[in-house]
Amino acid sequence: MTCRPGGIYVVLGTYERLERYEADAFREARNSAGEHLGAPLNVNRSLLGRFGDEDLKWLVRNEAKLPETVKKRLSEEMDALIAERLASASFLALKNFELPFAYDLELNCLRIRATMRKHILLMLPGERVGDRITLFHEAPPDNHRTLPMNLVPENHLWELGE
Repeated sequence: MTCRPGGIYVVLGTYERLERYEADAFREARNSAGEHLGAPLNVNRSLLGRFGDEDLKWLVRNEAKLPETVKKRLSEEMDALIAERLASASFLALKNFELPFAYDLELNCLRIRATMRKHILLMLPGERVGDRITLFHEAPPDNHRTLPMNLVPENHLWELGE
Protein backbone atom coordinates (compact mmCIF):
# COMPACT_ATOMS: atom_id res chain seq x y z
CA MET A 1 0.00 0.00 0.00
CA THR A 2 1.44 3.35 -1.03
CA CYS A 3 0.20 6.24 1.07
CA ARG A 4 -0.29 9.68 -0.44
CA PRO A 5 -0.35 13.06 1.38
CA GLY A 6 -3.29 11.91 3.49
CA GLY A 7 -6.41 9.92 2.98
CA ILE A 8 -8.73 7.09 3.80
CA TYR A 9 -7.96 3.54 2.70
CA VAL A 10 -10.22 0.49 2.93
CA VAL A 11 -9.47 -3.22 3.06
CA LEU A 12 -12.55 -5.40 2.46
CA GLY A 13 -13.06 -9.06 3.14
CA THR A 14 -14.87 -11.60 5.23
CA TYR A 15 -14.33 -11.49 8.99
CA GLU A 16 -12.06 -14.52 8.65
CA ARG A 17 -9.95 -12.95 5.88
CA LEU A 18 -9.68 -9.67 7.78
CA GLU A 19 -8.44 -11.52 10.88
CA ARG A 20 -5.88 -13.33 8.76
CA TYR A 21 -4.81 -10.06 7.11
CA GLU A 22 -4.37 -8.40 10.50
CA ALA A 23 -2.39 -11.33 11.91
CA ASP A 24 -0.12 -11.72 8.89
CA ALA A 25 0.28 -8.91 6.37
CA PHE A 26 -0.77 -5.94 8.51
CA ARG A 27 1.34 -7.06 11.44
CA GLU A 28 4.41 -6.88 9.19
CA ALA A 29 3.51 -3.54 7.57
CA ARG A 30 5.78 -0.60 8.26
CA ASN A 31 5.71 3.12 7.66
CA SER A 32 8.23 5.02 5.53
CA ALA A 33 10.60 5.21 8.52
CA GLY A 34 10.55 1.42 8.83
CA GLU A 35 8.47 1.38 12.03
CA HIS A 36 5.59 -1.02 12.61
CA LEU A 37 2.19 0.61 12.16
CA GLY A 38 0.81 -0.55 15.49
CA ALA A 39 -2.26 -2.61 16.23
CA PRO A 40 -5.59 -1.62 14.67
CA LEU A 41 -7.98 0.18 16.99
CA ASN A 42 -11.17 -1.70 17.90
CA VAL A 43 -13.70 1.09 17.29
CA ASN A 44 -16.64 -0.61 19.02
CA ARG A 45 -14.72 -1.25 22.23
CA SER A 46 -12.90 2.10 22.21
CA LEU A 47 -16.04 4.10 21.50
CA LEU A 48 -18.05 2.41 24.25
CA GLY A 49 -15.07 2.72 26.61
CA ARG A 50 -15.26 6.51 26.34
CA PHE A 51 -18.56 6.51 28.23
CA GLY A 52 -18.88 6.02 31.96
CA ASP A 53 -21.37 3.46 33.26
CA GLU A 54 -24.07 6.04 33.93
CA ASP A 55 -23.65 7.71 30.52
CA LEU A 56 -23.81 4.35 28.81
CA LYS A 57 -26.98 3.40 30.69
CA TRP A 58 -28.50 6.76 29.73
CA LEU A 59 -27.67 6.15 26.04
CA VAL A 60 -29.26 2.69 26.11
CA ARG A 61 -32.37 3.92 27.95
CA ASN A 62 -32.86 6.85 25.59
CA GLU A 63 -31.88 5.23 22.31
CA ALA A 64 -35.49 4.82 21.14
CA LYS A 65 -36.86 8.10 22.59
CA LEU A 66 -33.98 10.37 21.55
CA PRO A 67 -32.26 8.69 18.61
CA GLU A 68 -30.73 11.89 17.21
CA THR A 69 -29.30 12.86 20.61
CA VAL A 70 -27.74 9.42 21.04
CA LYS A 71 -26.41 9.53 17.49
CA LYS A 72 -24.92 12.99 18.09
CA ARG A 73 -23.16 11.84 21.29
CA LEU A 74 -21.72 8.79 19.55
CA SER A 75 -20.59 10.89 16.57
CA GLU A 76 -18.87 13.43 18.82
CA GLU A 77 -17.07 10.70 20.74
CA MET A 78 -15.99 8.93 17.55
CA ASP A 79 -14.58 12.17 16.16
CA ALA A 80 -12.77 12.91 19.44
CA LEU A 81 -11.37 9.36 19.54
CA ILE A 82 -9.99 9.59 16.01
CA ALA A 83 -8.64 13.12 16.59
CA GLU A 84 -6.84 12.02 19.76
CA ARG A 85 -5.27 9.00 18.09
CA LEU A 86 -4.11 10.98 15.05
CA ALA A 87 -2.69 13.75 17.24
CA SER A 88 0.21 11.47 18.15
CA ALA A 89 0.51 9.41 14.96
CA SER A 90 0.22 9.90 11.22
CA PHE A 91 -1.47 6.53 10.64
CA LEU A 92 -4.51 4.95 12.27
CA ALA A 93 -5.98 1.55 11.42
CA LEU A 94 -9.56 0.93 12.50
CA LYS A 95 -11.35 -2.40 12.86
CA ASN A 96 -14.63 -3.57 14.40
CA PHE A 97 -16.49 -0.62 12.92
CA GLU A 98 -20.02 -1.97 13.41
CA LEU A 99 -21.32 0.68 15.85
CA PRO A 100 -20.86 3.65 13.50
CA PHE A 101 -22.83 1.82 10.81
CA ALA A 102 -25.46 0.44 13.20
CA TYR A 103 -26.23 3.99 14.33
CA ASP A 104 -25.80 5.42 10.84
CA LEU A 105 -23.16 7.84 12.11
CA GLU A 106 -21.84 10.47 9.75
CA LEU A 107 -18.40 9.46 8.47
CA ASN A 108 -17.26 12.95 7.47
CA CYS A 109 -14.98 13.03 10.52
CA LEU A 110 -12.85 10.38 8.79
CA ARG A 111 -12.44 12.53 5.69
CA ILE A 112 -11.72 15.63 7.76
CA ARG A 113 -9.15 13.87 9.97
CA ALA A 114 -7.41 12.04 7.10
CA THR A 115 -5.65 15.10 5.71
CA MET A 116 -2.32 16.83 6.14
CA ARG A 117 -0.24 13.62 5.97
CA LYS A 118 -2.67 11.72 8.21
CA HIS A 119 -3.87 8.32 7.01
CA ILE A 120 -6.79 6.16 8.14
CA LEU A 121 -7.16 2.51 7.16
CA LEU A 122 -10.56 0.91 7.65
CA MET A 123 -10.70 -2.88 7.84
CA LEU A 124 -14.30 -3.60 6.92
CA PRO A 125 -16.23 -6.80 6.42
CA GLY A 126 -17.65 -6.36 2.95
CA GLU A 127 -17.47 -7.00 -0.75
CA ARG A 128 -17.62 -5.03 -3.94
CA VAL A 129 -20.61 -5.80 -6.15
CA GLY A 130 -20.34 -3.74 -9.32
CA ASP A 131 -19.72 -0.15 -8.27
CA ARG A 132 -21.30 -0.67 -4.84
CA ILE A 133 -19.57 -1.74 -1.62
CA THR A 134 -21.82 -3.93 0.52
CA LEU A 135 -20.72 -4.08 4.15
CA PHE A 136 -21.54 -6.86 6.59
CA HIS A 137 -22.33 -9.04 3.59
CA GLU A 138 -22.11 -12.23 5.67
CA ALA A 139 -25.07 -11.09 7.81
CA PRO A 140 -28.75 -11.32 6.85
CA PRO A 141 -29.65 -8.76 4.13
CA ASP A 142 -31.47 -6.37 6.49
CA ASN A 143 -28.15 -5.90 8.33
CA HIS A 144 -26.21 -5.00 5.16
CA ARG A 145 -24.93 -1.45 4.85
CA THR A 146 -23.43 0.43 1.92
CA LEU A 147 -20.12 2.25 2.08
CA PRO A 148 -20.70 5.85 0.93
CA MET A 149 -19.40 6.14 -2.65
CA ASN A 150 -17.60 9.43 -2.05
CA LEU A 151 -15.73 8.32 1.10
CA VAL A 152 -12.87 6.40 -0.50
CA PRO A 153 -11.27 6.82 -3.92
CA GLU A 154 -11.27 3.68 -6.07
CA ASN A 155 -7.48 3.34 -5.89
CA HIS A 156 -7.57 3.37 -2.06
CA LEU A 157 -9.75 0.26 -1.88
CA TRP A 158 -8.52 -3.35 -1.68
CA GLU A 159 -10.51 -6.54 -1.49
CA LEU A 160 -8.90 -9.56 0.15
CA GLY A 161 -9.01 -12.76 -1.86
CA GLU A 162 -8.60 -16.36 -0.81
